[in-house]
Amino acid sequence: MILRQYFRGQATLTEIIITIILLMLSTVYADAAGGQSFGNKLITETGVIVGYGTGSIAGGNYEPVLLIYHMGGDMKQFFPGLEDHAGSLSLFLEPQINPAFRPETDVEFGISLGLKYQYPLSKKIATYVLGAVGPHYITVKTDEQKNGFLFSDAVGIGLSYFVTDTSALSLEYRFRHMSNAGIRSPNGGINTHFGAVGYSHFF
Repeated sequence: MILRQYFRGQATLTEIIITIILLMLSTVYADAAGGQSFGNKLITETGVIVGYGTGSIAGGNYEPVLLIYHMGGDMKQFFPGLEDHAGSLSLFLEPQINPAFRPETDVEFGISLGLKYQYPLSKKIATYVLGAVGPHYITVKTDEQKNGFLFSDAVGIGLSYFVTDTSALSLEYRFRHMSNAGIRSPNGGINTHFGAVGYSHFF
């Protein structure tokens, strides 16, 4: 219903993301309670990502710290044609609260919905690319971008090292653009480059 409303312009991206979160959480609860989940397992990866970013705004350097919780679901269970492919495609959600310490102490928070494609280079090492978009809120004040509600668009590339068969450490680069799609002025956007490390568990 929500998806149908979205494509008709009657539901927002935020409502779509909240619906997906609730679906994922209900699946985790059903698995824990011994019930049957939709598909096989909706969530097949959880993890944390911590990173440092730098960008330029009118007040000087903008330097946020990423604090992300990552939840992903392997799309092979929904697209049988991917079963024989060595790589994996996952749909993920990333709720986050990111403090910023320059040019002053601020905070950004929000949630992103994205796709991640991972391909094994060896038994222990895999590379991946990702893209994500979602609603965010920022408190930083700058002449280039109105603070408050906006959208975050990010692309990234990384390497994962599997320390066990079901867990991996990752090293990642992300580029992120934040703006409000012209809802309020000014809307010059804030571009930030991030280096990040993460830990993921697969099941």
